[in-house]
Amino acid sequence: MDYKAMRARIEDMVKDNHRDFVKAMISIENGINDESVLDKLYDAYMDNDSLNLLNEEFDYLIEDLK
Repeated sequence: MDYKAMRARIEDMVKDNHRDFVKAMISIENGINDESVLDKLYDAYMDNDSLNLLNEEFDYLIEDLK
């Protein structure tokens, strides 16, 4: 699967079930499998506009590439 197909699938997953998509990403990246913990992390993520799923270092890298 190439980048465009992967991106389209991810966008569909986000549209269909944003909550479970975010929980799955947190679970994969942090090795957390307790769904009650993932629910709390999702709620914290949604309540905090400055919290990102991606490391903030990407923001600096992107600026350097512009």
